[in-house]
Amino acid sequence: MKKYGLVFLFVLSVASGADAEEYNSITNFGYSDLDFSEGDRDELFAETTYYFSAKSSLGPLREFEFINKSSSLSAAYFHSTTGFYNSDDFALGGEYFSKTGFVIGGNLTTFGRDNFNTFSLGYLFTPNFLMKFYNTEGTTYAKMRYNYQLNGSDYVGFDVSTDIVFDWQIFSSKYFSKVGDDKYMSLEFNYLNDNEWDDYWRAAANYYFTKNSSLGIDYDENSDYRVGFSHFFNQNVAIEASYGTILENPFKYKSFGSDIFKTIWNTDRNLDKIELGVTVQF
Repeated sequence: MKKYGLVFLFVLSVASGADAEEYNSITNFGYSDLDFSEGDRDELFAETTYYFSAKSSLGPLREFEFINKSSSLSAAYFHSTTGFYNSDDFALGGEYFSKTGFVIGGNLTTFGRDNFNTFSLGYLFTPNFLMKFYNTEGTTYAKMRYNYQLNGSDYVGFDVSTDIVFDWQIFSSKYFSKVGDDKYMSLEFNYLNDNEWDDYWRAAANYYFTKNSSLGIDYDENSDYRVGFSHFFNQNVAIEASYGTILENPFKYKSFGSDIFKTIWNTDRNLDKIELGVTVQF
């Protein structure tokens, strides 16, 4: 599996003063500059998702419910340049939630010389418990997601993913809470257990000074880190910037293959990484 990182730079020019904190579309643009000991790489990324039912923010404009229950369509483009080598990758995805609880999804993905075409079938047992099975080019995975609601918008979320022969498992958890007037925080922890590779863990924290602005930090077992800042100018447009040494798997973007792959996968190597981004939500 290839290992690249995040995303982008985009020239911002737009703004709208919508009053509602509900959104049907979320679009991200990104630029990353990666400085390896063996060379440099530039990356550009664009992804957009349209939700057929509006999604409500949980206070912070970039925080939404732990378990998505809205049917959607998405598309993504990823470009990387390393020396004289250029790569262009594309993806189309969609997910349908039926009234009976069944969930059907699919992705058509071209990544480098590989295709990761994915089909998923799942069932929403309750609004707080979702289970899915994925098949990517003949390989089958399972994913379970559970949301424990505390009070108001506060919750603890749990996520478990595994291949069906249990060669690897990914355990994830997220805690989200309001800590004051327009102030919020989230804590995340991810752990990968792999029979063929070393185990891997990663932790992250975000603090929202207001519903528009946040500061976040990631840290992993390789002593790699990322520090980032995000700010919404209004209800619709945000900018993000970060610096770090963590190299992520591009499958963290849900348009690229199954969202099982988005949680964690990192390599221990010397790397400096600058990321710039724009998010547009309507």
